[in-house]
Order: sequence, then C-alpha cells, then structure tokens
Amino acid sequence: METSRHTSPLILAAAIVAGSALLLQDSGFFDGALRTDILASVRAEESLGAADFQALNSLASTQQIDPRKTAVVH
Repeated sequence: METSRHTSPLILAAAIVAGSALLLQDSGFFDGALRTDILASVRAEESLGAADFQALNSLASTQQIDPRKTAVVH
C-alpha cells in the first residue's frame, strides 16, 4: 500500500498568496504603489547661473582667510 505525501498547509497558503499577488500585479493593481515621482519646482531666483559663479569666485579671492579658523591638514 502506498502512502500519500502530505503537503504542508503553509506551502499551499504561500503559493496562493504569491499567485494572487502575481495576478494583481498583472492586472495593474499596483501601478501607482511602487512608483516615486519627484514633485519639485525651482524658481529662477533660486538658481545660480555662470555670472553668479564668477561673482562668487571674485568675492572669495578678495577675502582674507584666517588661518586660525581653518583646519590644518597634514
């Protein structure tokens, strides 16, 4: 007499959950769930142009650097 192999209910439940998730994903149920959109706006006065960088460089070159306030790298 042959003995029947026992299938764990946990394995059956995992297969049902995985199949259901696959069918839900295939039908488009999760379309917006895993997508991240960057919703940012930048105004013109918040951005720097090439002329602004040149102005900052000329300002930095005219300033004196205090060696006591800077870190020393050896």
